Amino acid sequence: MQWTITRRLKVAVETIPSRLGQPISIVEFDALPCDNSHRYEIENGLLLVSQRPTSRVSRAINRLLIQLDSQLPEEWEAFAGIEAELTGKSPRRVPDVVVAPVDIDDQPRIRSDQIALAVEIATSGESAVRDYSIKAGEYAANRIAHYWVIDLIDTESVGLTIYTLDDTGEYRITPRATGTVHVPEPFPLTIDLNALTGRRTR
Repeated sequence: MQWTITRRLKVAVETIPSRLGQPISIVEFDALPCDNSHRYEIENGLLLVSQRPTSRVSRAINRLLIQLDSQLPEEWEAFAGIEAELTGKSPRRVPDVVVAPVDIDDQPRIRSDQIALAVEIATSGESAVRDYSIKAGEYAANRIAHYWVIDLIDTESVGLTIYTLDDTGEYRITPRATGTVHVPEPFPLTIDLNALTGRRTR
């Protein structure tokens, strides 16, 4: 019996990537079986399937989490890879990092109104288009007040672009910064961008 259930789940998971780019409803998406080898999102009503973060991206995410958590107020925490519930044509997204209340433990996904900060890591031209443009528009439409794009495209110069929602519902964009960046909102934070990459020295 256990073998039969496992085999059915395996077959189901193996068929999901073939739906890449196909229309999918929220109900269908939420019913997909668990698959830790890929990341699933809905983009403009279509299923988007991507690989899990590479070791380079994972390292940057982990180090960013450490920097954020060491500075956030105690009622807030930085989380990686949590599924977000949005409105619009892309109702399921998975930001690389979100800052949210610490008490979201029992939620199946995080709501946009709970996100104090969303962060995406851009690693290529394709992901840069999605992060700087498509997701920026979606996050602004969902009233996520603070959004960052950290780009690892230039391996010699990690960059941070900051988006802040204004009174018109549009993002004001702070030009790309490098090195150590001091950010006043949504919390006073100091981010050492150079420390996000490179091998651990000890």
